[in-house]
Amino acid sequence: MLTTWLSMAMLQSAAAGSPVEAGTDIAATARVGIDGCIRSTDSCSWTTFRDAVVVSPWVSTTPNDYVQARADLDLRVHGPGDGFGLESQENTLPWSLRIRDAWVATRGAHTEFKVGAQRVAWGVANGVSVVDTINPLNLENPTLFDQRLSVFSGVFTAHTETLSLSGIVVPFFVPAALPTTPVHLMTSSEELIGFTASEDRALVVGELQSRPTTPTDTLSDTAVGIQLRYTPPAGDFALSWHHGRDSLPQVGGDILLVGFQTNTNAVDVGVPLIYPKIDVLGFTARAPLFADLTAWMETSLTFPEATSAAPSLAQLDGLVKLGTLSDMPDPIPRTITQDGEPIVKWIVGADRPFGPLRITAQWMRGFLTERTQQEVQDYALLGIRWTLNENFRFDANGASNFSGHLADIGLTFLHADTVEVTIGGTHIDGVDNSAFGGLRAASNLYNRVTVRF
Repeated sequence: MLTTWLSMAMLQSAAAGSPVEAGTDIAATARVGIDGCIRSTDSCSWTTFRDAVVVSPWVSTTPNDYVQARADLDLRVHGPGDGFGLESQENTLPWSLRIRDAWVATRGAHTEFKVGAQRVAWGVANGVSVVDTINPLNLENPTLFDQRLSVFSGVFTAHTETLSLSGIVVPFFVPAALPTTPVHLMTSSEELIGFTASEDRALVVGELQSRPTTPTDTLSDTAVGIQLRYTPPAGDFALSWHHGRDSLPQVGGDILLVGFQTNTNAVDVGVPLIYPKIDVLGFTARAPLFADLTAWMETSLTFPEATSAAPSLAQLDGLVKLGTLSDMPDPIPRTITQDGEPIVKWIVGADRPFGPLRITAQWMRGFLTERTQQEVQDYALLGIRWTLNENFRFDANGASNFSGHLADIGLTFLHADTVEVTIGGTHIDGVDNSAFGGLRAASNLYNRVTVRF
């Protein structure tokens, strides 16, 4: 149906003599992982974030003052490479298709309605956000934290010159695109088991496997959101509410003990993953200050669904019969993976140009993988963009929570508006079981060429 609408809008535009804008971007990226290289040059290997070659055609049309339509997609060639955390690449196609935009919008004097695949951005911070929860996370490139997936939704907005009220409905749940099974989101398998073997036998916990359960697209799983926005000359202020599901999975349900072998007393752990329901209240503000300084802030209050995990009664009974457990644990150990208590996150920041140099500084409390108030930490973020001349640009971005860091630098050659060539690198490290420590294998050197037609 949406494709039909897009086709009709483009035909009407052509018939009316209105211009139809179209183009294509082609990007090719080569990466070599440097996490292993740091220890030994023999460990260097090509890595991929499924973006070895990306062909992105797009078309946009405005047949009249009241209707607009856009289609934009990515045809991605995954290319060779080990892939950072990509699951079993032998079982995946060497290419994939991702829709970024496929929507139709109609507007009146004080209203607008947009329906289709789209990205709804409510955050005002630079590169990260604690308020943008409508669209699921896209972490296939785990060095970027502001990437989101487009989802099919309908957005209705009523507005005056300075005040607007928007409502959004997302009927189909889409999970986050992850670089790997998110073991850094889980407690250890030993903590999840939480019991001991019999005195004469040692229970060895082997592989930790995950079993994600995607919600069914029923009315109860439909996500909704509301934003009230005020845009006086002094700045941009908004209140928002989002009810839906967290796009990141969480451990919850019956833990299965699979692959048990009596000769080694080893057991693999099957961990159930669910997508908890959340309610997110948000406030954003962005305003120009003095001396070309622009400042912003975001804060969110999240009410998450409580989740827990425990071995099933039948599984424990089987271990008792095998003699691995001396008797049935009483009570059955249950691990709280998300306590259901409110979570407060916020970010404040500012940027200012200094001639060809622009500096952005931000302070964030609460990373996207932190799911309880006890886990929430502080992060310092700094971004520098230095336009050397019309052909060269230098970018540097860093983040640190003082127990780990992410640093990315790149030098870009620009030829008019048609060609960009970037050479750069990203280094990530941190203590084990931390936000950055779990991503250290994504450290890489890269070269990217982008051509626009």
